[in-house]
Amino acid sequence: MRVQRHCVIDADRDRVWQVVSDPGCYPEFMASLNRFETLTEGPAGLGARFTVHWKVGSVPIGGTVELVEFDPPRELSWTALTGVSQRGRFRLRDTEDGRTKVTFRLSYESAGNLLGLIADRVAARQVGRNMSRTLRNLRSMVEG
Repeated sequence: MRVQRHCVIDADRDRVWQVVSDPGCYPEFMASLNRFETLTEGPAGLGARFTVHWKVGSVPIGGTVELVEFDPPRELSWTALTGVSQRGRFRLRDTEDGRTKVTFRLSYESAGNLLGLIADRVAARQVGRNMSRTLRNLRSMVEG
């Protein structure tokens, strides 16, 4: 299942990148984040690993993720190493008026063939709401 949301933030791309690329900010703006733990030392970058659990409905979903793309100040993406199969991405682009368009994509797939597919479809609405709230929180944090 692939879910995507976007917003425009009244700040330049470098300012938005400062927040998106800082794992210490994730608990502040990621909606329904239940657990976030850094597993590698040093600043975030390619290969950095984290334990991440989001609450979808009443269930914590997640596992260990690794940053597989880190292209300042444009793209940051991760993929799951353990837990639910997932890939996430923040994509930042300039707008003509000097603001920043942020696209947040999340692809995930539950185990279990048909039952997993049903679970993914049921969860998609909640995941989409959480992603929209995440972007609203990010906008408030950056513009605030």
